[in-house]
Amino acid sequence: MLRDGRLPWPLVFQVLAVVAAVWVVVNTWQIWILVFTALIVAAAILPAALIGERYRVPRGVTVLVVYLVAGGVLALVGRLLWPALTEQWQQFIDQLPKLVDNVRGWLGNLDVYIGRWGASIPTPQASGVQDVVGTVLANTLKVTAGVVGGVVGLLAILVIAAYLVMDARELGHGALAVMPPAYRPMVMELAEPVLDRIGGYVRGQLLVSICVGSVLAIGLTVLGVRYALLIGALAAVLNVVPWLGSFIAAVLGVLAALNESPALAGGTVLLFWGVNLLEGKVLVPYLVGRATGLHPLSVLIALLAGAHLGGLIGALVAVPLLAAVWQIVRTLWVEPRRA
Repeated sequence: MLRDGRLPWPLVFQVLAVVAAVWVVVNTWQIWILVFTALIVAAAILPAALIGERYRVPRGVTVLVVYLVAGGVLALVGRLLWPALTEQWQQFIDQLPKLVDNVRGWLGNLDVYIGRWGASIPTPQASGVQDVVGTVLANTLKVTAGVVGGVVGLLAILVIAAYLVMDARELGHGALAVMPPAYRPMVMELAEPVLDRIGGYVRGQLLVSICVGSVLAIGLTVLGVRYALLIGALAAVLNVVPWLGSFIAAVLGVLAALNESPALAGGTVLLFWGVNLLEGKVLVPYLVGRATGLHPLSVLIALLAGAHLGGLIGALVAVPLLAAVWQIVRTLWVEPRRA
């Protein structure tokens, strides 16, 4: 409301500042995704840095050790498994048309029998899968600005995460200094549980992925399914995004088993069902569910939205972001109303 015919300039400037901030965030959202990804990595490393401090180990040394150990493990696994994975991948690609034709023929025969009861099984379309994969890949490259940008982005994430861990206290004090004094206790109360949620999710999901991939690789090998090592490795890598790795591994495993016999396919389905049960009832509740406190439906919706907006990177970031937001909402709104 105008007084004395003058504009409320402080309010005008505040509105313009908010509009400018929103415009900057919208036009630089790729950068903010990379920054939040670095925050996720830092939150996962921070407990190790705190333990190292108890023994007077500088945080920078702890971060360097974590990076070296992670890189060494990846290099060792790649050294041991890469030749076999490459061979199985080439064999799988060469046999894929034959596998798809065999499955289509098998489903076509089954469709004849099921059709007697008025039902029908749709023939799987490779174009639909290609469209989905193409969309996810395009959204991922959009975030990382191409392959070269992805490499640069990965290096940026590692560097930013290292600085966040090493200078966590200074950054925290600096952030508190620019906030109104009345809100500082609330921010301090929220910071630790939010970081615990994010870091706990990352560590838990990594353990779940390793367990799922190992169990699938061993189980498929025992059953005699071809490409067992490849399918287990894909499940472990892709299961960092919940459910994606298990789904893709299940499709590939059943596809390979159907090429041998329906009985082997049935055993493969039972194996994936058992692994899914193990993941959903044991691993995720104890290693991930307690870390996020999120319902599986909300996790699924977050994954779909993240994959649509930012491809694989968006899917990776979506659940930790949702966990952080839920922790803030629960602390500020849900728990006070229950009291």
